[in-house]
Amino acid sequence: MKRVAFLVIPIVAVMAATLLTPTSALAVEASNVQTQIKGSRVTVSFDIPGDSAVDVDVSFSDESGPVNHTPGALSGDIGKGIKPGKGKLIAWDFLKDHAYGLISRKLVANVTLSGGTMKDAPEPKKGGNMPKVKIETSMGVIVAELDSEKAPISVENFLAYVNEGFFDGTIFHRVIDGFMAQGGGFNADMKTKKEGRPAIKNEAANGLKNDRGTLAMARTSVVDSASSQFFINLVDNGFLNHRDTSGAGFGYAVFGKVVEGMDVVDAIGKVKTGNQDVPETAVIMEKVTVIE
Repeated sequence: MKRVAFLVIPIVAVMAATLLTPTSALAVEASNVQTQIKGSRVTVSFDIPGDSAVDVDVSFSDESGPVNHTPGALSGDIGKGIKPGKGKLIAWDFLKDHAYGLISRKLVANVTLSGGTMKDAPEPKKGGNMPKVKIETSMGVIVAELDSEKAPISVENFLAYVNEGFFDGTIFHRVIDGFMAQGGGFNADMKTKKEGRPAIKNEAANGLKNDRGTLAMARTSVVDSASSQFFINLVDNGFLNHRDTSGAGFGYAVFGKVVEGMDVVDAIGKVKTGNQDVPETAVIMEKVTVIE
């Protein structure tokens, strides 16, 4: 059965780079990031946009958490005052479980950019309103209120998928009782539904918590990788909240909450599941619409 897990708990890291912009820094993000591992050598390349120099820092992690490296074993475009353009850094001689030639293929480079300015940087839309959506499922109706003030990017992205009818006919493809119900990416035959929009910036630092009944964006181990998939927290899941700007600590962005039909959500949480937590009887989102 073909399936791609989008909410990674525990996090399954991938060989990619995570781009973090601390909430205290100005809005600058790298792009076109590529990571290559060869023997004990790790090469991370990226583009730096903007019109002023930025500070570049890097840390590493894998499926077990942060990974230490030998002091001074980093070279290239790191440090203070790095000019906009193409950047590259090289790392080698990892300590601990990353002896020469044995670097984990699941190593993640966490690149942090701060202190610069971006040309024509668009300001997120902050409507200040709380739009509501109705999720008509095969088990009942759920109404969710979306926080476009604190999560403008996530809400705009979610509503775009709603308005194009993307969610209609998709399923809750991963359900774990006492944890969450995840959906928005697969049809009833467990085939991935093609997304037509790019991944969005992670808004987990917006102050909203992964409490019972909240909606949050699902993602991979890459911080800014959320697209169409989302999940509803069945209980308070504090470990999913934003803790810091590391890849492991950034968290999952909450963008709304259930205001009607929590009994339906709880019932979904109780369905019998099989391999990879997929419900044995499909729980279908028959229609998802904006109601106000």
